[in-house]
Amino acid sequence: MNPLKWRREHQVALALGAAMGICVGLVIGYIYNDVHFANATLPLFLEGGSGFRWGVFGALVGGCTIYVRQLLRA
Repeated sequence: MNPLKWRREHQVALALGAAMGICVGLVIGYIYNDVHFANATLPLFLEGGSGFRWGVFGALVGGCTIYVRQLLRA
């Protein structure tokens, strides 16, 4: 099941799921790690347990949720 061969609306849903996951992950990272974006630099985001890693995790969860939904529909 290749996501690149899905219909356009399903691809958009996958992208939106990943984007929403990034937002939720960054909020969770901000709450748990107290990351302040006003004075943040790239090395701060790459430190262990930072909000950036929570954002990546959120994107994976959001994208995988849409992908599993498509697998169950097929």
